[in-house]
Amino acid sequence: MVNQMKRIFVDFEMNPIQRRFTEARCICQNEIIEIGAVLLDDENEERAHFKMYVKPEYNVIAERYERLTGVTNKIVATAPAFEEAMLEFLIWCEDQCKDDEVTIYAWSESDLCQMQSEMQLKSVDIDVFGLLTTDWKDYQKEFCNMLGIEHIISLECAVKAIGELFTGRMHDALCDARNTAKIFSCAMDKEIFNEKIRPITEVFIQTEPTTYSLGELFKEKNFGFSVA
Repeated sequence: MVNQMKRIFVDFEMNPIQRRFTEARCICQNEIIEIGAVLLDDENEERAHFKMYVKPEYNVIAERYERLTGVTNKIVATAPAFEEAMLEFLIWCEDQCKDDEVTIYAWSESDLCQMQSEMQLKSVDIDVFGLLTTDWKDYQKEFCNMLGIEHIISLECAVKAIGELFTGRMHDALCDARNTAKIFSCAMDKEIFNEKIRPITEVFIQTEPTTYSLGELFKEKNFGFSVA
């Protein structure tokens, strides 16, 4: 049987560690409070999804981040701690991918950095998590390179760039992962992708002065976009 290419799109929602934990913050400034992921097959169709809350160990979720993410202290009260949650995520990834090739994507490199630094903080054996610690791709950077954008743009902005509406709630881990996967799927079909971004590139071509960058266009023109 020929191995397939599987792609996992992942997003972590986080809560800051309070400044009074000085030593901890020297290693890691946040804790993951929610994991979301979707699996695309080699046809770029969603085949499975994963969602799990994580109980922070250093402090309760700040009210601001409860509002931002929708993850409340009540929700995480009975949730697993970081290491257990990451093991559950690893098992899900392995079950879904079997012997197929897999690449993990996230919107920015911050998710991988967060996971690695939190593993260090909490003395989690990184070697156990082989699949989750190798071959990550920063799809935010890849997408901006496709558009020739110098600035890094938000996930919401990227969804608008392909002429779509954001699916679900922003800053929900599963929704963010799903929307990243949607952008990827669109970009993989070059004909559809070029058609959807044509309004942006046409305005860019007509914009004066000609030294305008596409990144500046995103900021200046009324597309409702914002840079990250």
